[in-house]
Order: sequence, then structure tokens, then C-alpha cells
Amino acid sequence: MKSFFALLLTLVLSVANPFAHAADPFFKPNDIVALVGGEDMVAAAEYGHLESLLVRALPEYRLKFRSLAWEGDTVFEQPRDLNYPTLEQQLDEIGATVVIAQFGQMESLAGEGKLPAFTAAYEKLIDRLGAGGRRRIVLMASTPVPGAGLASKQFKYVAAYTDAIREIAQRRGLRFILPNDGADIAAASYRDGLHLNEAGQHAVAVRAAEALGTGKLADEFMSTDEFRLLDAVRAKNRLWFHYARPQNWAFLNGDRTVQPSSRDHLDPSKRWFPEEMKQWLPLIETKEQEIWNLAGQIKSK
Repeated sequence: MKSFFALLLTLVLSVANPFAHAADPFFKPNDIVALVGGEDMVAAAEYGHLESLLVRALPEYRLKFRSLAWEGDTVFEQPRDLNYPTLEQQLDEIGATVVIAQFGQMESLAGEGKLPAFTAAYEKLIDRLGAGGRRRIVLMASTPVPGAGLASKQFKYVAAYTDAIREIAQRRGLRFILPNDGADIAAASYRDGLHLNEAGQHAVAVRAAEALGTGKLADEFMSTDEFRLLDAVRAKNRLWFHYARPQNWAFLNGDRTVQPSSRDHLDPSKRWFPEEMKQWLPLIETKEQEIWNLAGQIKSK
């Protein structure tokens, strides 16, 4: 039996470090994980490294990932086309149980004086995403901007916004992820001096996956089997993108649903487009099964 002082020390350490259990798996079996954020999170889904690492580590969990990220989204607003569902509606539709959110880089351009407004807006957004505790929230800090060039000067307040995000996570007891994990990200890991290229995305994904309980991961790029898994993840995410962000939203559910071309030519009371869009879903499910199978094979070796 632990002594009183040992128990007291354990309690003190857990209070001092709310992320002390970051090594434990954050996920539960059959979790549906939604990715929310701006350009960096859009790219994270396209590259697929974070999802690939997590399903590889936890194939038996049969995790599902759905990107709801959108270029230009901030904590202040997420503009969409007419009648496009809100984030809350999309999260309900996919049955999300976990939300990984990344914001702060673009917002930091407003400067240090706007930090209180940023914090207040993020708190409100977290309330929307969390749905009264029905979803578990992960806050990922934005990617730092490297070097001493113009971009780094324009984004000089990213670190201050990261501190604000960390404070929100601590206050709310949420899991917090620092993409660079206290280390600098090499300038060669950026595709444009601001957004990460594939090597940078992989490095950040390793740190994020470890923070979510996969255990220590190798920084090296992947084996042949792991590339097959990554290809399957990317293919699934492309299918999801075409389903969730159709090119012709106006005809699907926007302001052109009464156009003759959006209705059955034999029976104008029927709309063919919504039914046709549903054909993406079994393709996504088939690819997801392939992902789980590949991840299981890799882990069993």
C-alpha cells in the first residue's frame, strides 16, 4: 500500500501537470474523429500522416476520420455556401465522438491586443464542438512560422496565441498538442514558408500521435507496408472530400435546387443529385475496411 506521502505526491503531480496521462490512449474503440481547422488541417487530411499513424498504432479500435476543415476557417467564423450545414450539423451527421481542432495561425495576424477576443471566440467554438460534453476535444496549437524573413515577422505573435490555447486546454481539462513539441521545425519542412510540406506534416503527425497515446514513434519515413496504408488513407479522404464538399453545391442543396437539370427528367418531383451523392458512402466504407485490415497486418508483423 502506498504511504500517505506517496499518495500526496501523486496527487500533486497530477494537478501540476494536467497532461500527465498523455501516454495513455486518448481514443476509445470505434471513435469517429473529426478534424476541424483551416489550411493546415485541410493539408493534414490530404497528406494523411496523422490518421495513418493512429490507425496503425490502434487497428483494433477501428477509428474513423472525417475532415471538416476548410481553408480560411478561424475561431471567429467558418463561412460556407448557402444552406451548407454548420459544423454542429456535420458533427451530428457523422456521429463524431472526438474533435481535433487547430486554429491560431491566421488569427495571430491581428496582434497581441486581440488575444482576449481570440480566447473568447475559441471558448464559444469549443462549446459548439463539444455539444455539452458529448464529444471529446483536442486542441492543437498552430504551426510556428520559421526563420527571420517577412513571414516570421508578420506571424510573430503565433507563440502568444499558442500560450492562450494551452491555457484554454488547461482550464477546461482538454488534451493539448504542441506540433513542434518544443523543438524547431526545419525551414525545409515548409512548402511556402508558412504551411508544411509532406516531410513537415509527417514530423508534426508523429508528435501529435505520441501526444494522443500511441507511444514513442520513429521519426523515419515509412516502410512499403506503411506507404500502402498511407495511400489507402489518402484515397479514402479523397472520397470523403468529394462527398462532403461536392463541386456543385448550388445544385445539390444551395440556391439552384429548382433548376430542371437538378431534377429527374421523367419525374420533376424527384431530385436525382442527392441520391447520386449517397453512392460515395459505400466506397468510403470499403476503403475504411481496407485501412483497418492493412493496419492490422502491419501491427501483427
